[in-house]
Amino acid sequence: MSKSLGNSPDPLELIDKYGADGVRMGMMLAAPAGNDILFDDALCEQGRNFNNKIWNAFRLVKGWNVEGNEQPEYARLATEWFEAMLAKTTAEVNDLFGKYRLSEALMVVYKLFWDEFSSWYLEMVKPVYGQPIDSVTYEKTLSFFDTLLKLLHPFMPFITEELWQHIYDRKDGESIMTQTIAMTETYDEAIINKFEAVKEVIGGIRTIRLQKNIAQKEALNLEVVGESPVADFNAVIEKLCNLSAIAQVDAKAEGAASFMVGTTEYAVPLGNLINVEEELKKLEADLKYQEGFLMSVMKKLGNEKFVSKAPANVIEMERKKQADAETKIAALKESIAALRK
Repeated sequence: MSKSLGNSPDPLELIDKYGADGVRMGMMLAAPAGNDILFDDALCEQGRNFNNKIWNAFRLVKGWNVEGNEQPEYARLATEWFEAMLAKTTAEVNDLFGKYRLSEALMVVYKLFWDEFSSWYLEMVKPVYGQPIDSVTYEKTLSFFDTLLKLLHPFMPFITEELWQHIYDRKDGESIMTQTIAMTETYDEAIINKFEAVKEVIGGIRTIRLQKNIAQKEALNLEVVGESPVADFNAVIEKLCNLSAIAQVDAKAEGAASFMVGTTEYAVPLGNLINVEEELKKLEADLKYQEGFLMSVMKKLGNEKFVSKAPANVIEMERKKQADAETKIAALKESIAALRK
């Protein structure tokens, strides 16, 4: 952007289109420390979308009915995990502020709110449609939201002030601008690391639902071959994946769809949940494609001119393609054989 060339965007037009907080966030995302600003309207649009995300999360939380019933296990686990995430992120933001790395600090808070709070935490604690949320979880959620607004305030002062005024009853003259953020010296790193594995388990089950066209309303069983390293979080997995049971087994059921998380195998028995003929057609078509792909890779690797002239990293990439294709073919054949029994 150059004033002499006259190619700078009009800030008032940008604010009319994306909102003041959206423009502020877009400019911050475009300006990492020590680099020239590469302006793009899409960043302001991202800022506006983030404003909408914050507003919608606030409306969701404040729209819940609250009762003094007992806190469910899944909600207790969710609040413990997010409390650790919030403490860790607050310490990280404090460190980045001290180093004047403001753009990085914004991205850390952005990811915490969008990914961890909205996509995971709120989904875990959200009550069943038409049911109330327990008061303990609700108060914890409001407290988390309050801290998140404080973390976001230096970057997005307008929406954070507005929501902060409404999240609790405030006194006349109170403002988020004069609030401090409580720093927690210690937090549970183990629960943060364990929940990353929980995310993978949930992702694996959701992928099976998607691939097998199984509706979310259909309750599934989950088998864990051997000991589950995330058994503490079974209540969360059951809620988010609509599972009727999680069982530890020595060997998975025949015809079950399986996936690996680390060194642990998880399996979902399909039973009558899928159309066997349609599933066989899909698997056979995929097998045919993978075998054709493997043949093309083997043809390349069998070409002496290609092998002698291609860079080492290209040869290594082709060999990785070969290994991946062989693994997929073996898995597909196993699945087809199981369905034909």
